[in-house]
Amino acid sequence: MTSAAEPKNTRARIIDAAEAEFAENGFGGARIKNISSVAGVTNAMIHYYFNSKEELHRAVLVRMVEDLVQLVKEIGPQPIPPLEKLEIFFVSFFDYAARHRNFSRITSMETGHDNQEYFISLIEEHLRPLYGDAREFIISGINEGIFRDVNPDQLLTAIYAMTVTCFSDSPFLDVLIGESTTTSKHVATRRDLLMQMIFRMLLIDPPE
Repeated sequence: MTSAAEPKNTRARIIDAAEAEFAENGFGGARIKNISSVAGVTNAMIHYYFNSKEELHRAVLVRMVEDLVQLVKEIGPQPIPPLEKLEIFFVSFFDYAARHRNFSRITSMETGHDNQEYFISLIEEHLRPLYGDAREFIISGINEGIFRDVNPDQLLTAIYAMTVTCFSDSPFLDVLIGESTTTSKHVATRRDLLMQMIFRMLLIDPPE
């Protein structure tokens, strides 16, 4: 007997496999047979859930955006001090980037059809308002004398770059450093270091 959760789990496995395949080979080079093999399903099962490769690609994009939106919604309204909120948000965003290591590879690719436009519409509708909230959080902290007088756009894009690219560029970094940069120990050390860097950049009185 199939459990009620099985369809959701199957769909999630397909999207997981598709995310990796699109990141590795781009939209044009991605193959449904590769996705089905990694997901442990048949090609027919993929077509049962998704009518086309374009629709599957959109599902990957939507999940990436939905996960990030949910993360911010859970943290943003919390009535906690700015320093604590900053730390919770960064750790959560870092963990998000670790879960979606292919984010920048997938979102920077030209797909050759309207999925690029579709992703832009997702950014404008869902992510741009969240970015505006993060920007206002930085400005508010500056006005309250908690944060240094920094350019919020430069700060936020720097945080994005140093968090996301350390996962998306891990194959290059592995060769450069000479060891895996995605082990749990390496990732935990990097997260702590980046958090300290952000505190030093942003806080007038960073914690010791």
